[in-house]
Amino acid sequence: PVRTTPQSPQAVGQHGKCRRGLTCRSTGGATAGQPGRAAAMVHHRPHGLAALPRRPGYPYVMRHTITEPMRLLRLIILSFAFAMSGCTTLERTAHMYSSEAPPPLTFQYKGGGSSIYYAFSVGDAPQPDTAVFFYGGTGCPSWKSVMPGYASGFTVAARVFVLNKRFVTDRSTGLFDCGRDFHLANNPDQWVADYSEFITAQISSITPKPRNVVLVGVSEGALPAAKIAGLLPEVTHLAIIGGGGYSMRQSLAPLQQRGAILFDGDAGREKIAADPRSIEKHWYGNPYRWWSDVMDVEPLPDFLKLNIPVVIGIGEKDESVPAESARFLASQFKEAGKSNLILHVYPGADHRLSGNGISHRSEFFAELGRLLQPTHN
Repeated sequence: PVRTTPQSPQAVGQHGKCRRGLTCRSTGGATAGQPGRAAAMVHHRPHGLAALPRRPGYPYVMRHTITEPMRLLRLIILSFAFAMSGCTTLERTAHMYSSEAPPPLTFQYKGGGSSIYYAFSVGDAPQPDTAVFFYGGTGCPSWKSVMPGYASGFTVAARVFVLNKRFVTDRSTGLFDCGRDFHLANNPDQWVADYSEFITAQISSITPKPRNVVLVGVSEGALPAAKIAGLLPEVTHLAIIGGGGYSMRQSLAPLQQRGAILFDGDAGREKIAADPRSIEKHWYGNPYRWWSDVMDVEPLPDFLKLNIPVVIGIGEKDESVPAESARFLASQFKEAGKSNLILHVYPGADHRLSGNGISHRSEFFAELGRLLQPTHN
């Protein structure tokens, strides 16, 4: 079923409440758990970090070869953002140094290398029977800046695990260059390998084994989450924020039609095709190598393989992933005779599930919580 969730006066009080920079409302429409546009030049990312101009397909940060004039320009833009936004990058950065932020843990991969991750519980149960795994976000911001507040809204007790990408440090803001090692490891195959190994290791360490294992893919994280949900039999539910059934290339057309993107996509793709493995050359926020790796990834087959409950939340006015992408996915499930997908299209909301001063993220997690109740299993 395709559900369009109406806005309500009650939702404003429930979801617009300011909570130490994690769910606060902004004069620019931003919330720190789900950031918004603090100023005309500042756009969102799924982790809640205000940043430099985004480019389409997913919420991305512009990142070029840094020169001193560019550093100065960034400082000017960020200063303007701090002045205009009620919930700023400064507040989220401060949260990373507060006692409310989760402490970092380190996961060592079998083949070498490591990632920072965070683990905490929601609810009062001493041994929750639900494990929730978060993954997503383009670039190199740390999830620390928005956790545990980002997971507020869950109505069931759960252990929550949140994995940073390789080479993302504990308190990384992601506002500056992520580094060569990060860019070399930042590709879909690595995401899937790392995320699946991490999930398997954590599940094996939990006693007793959780009844529910939930993957939450946020924006870019929808790609590995959908694939891993079909690879690991332990996974019982999949939740997606800001994702759908289109590839990035397919998403560009409707975004261009509505004026959400103004650049020449064909010209950019020609440049990338001429040097597809470059991590030194950038186009709209990411290296050519990244673009060539993700441009034509087709998420639809991975979604259609799933027989577990899938819940998707997307904003009607999402300017990073068009709502058409999620509606297309729902139509393909219907054509395939599958009834295990629930789609929420939030009126007036953006990629953060926020709009008109209302954040719908808690509603989304509350719906997910209802699906996790024993009566739904």
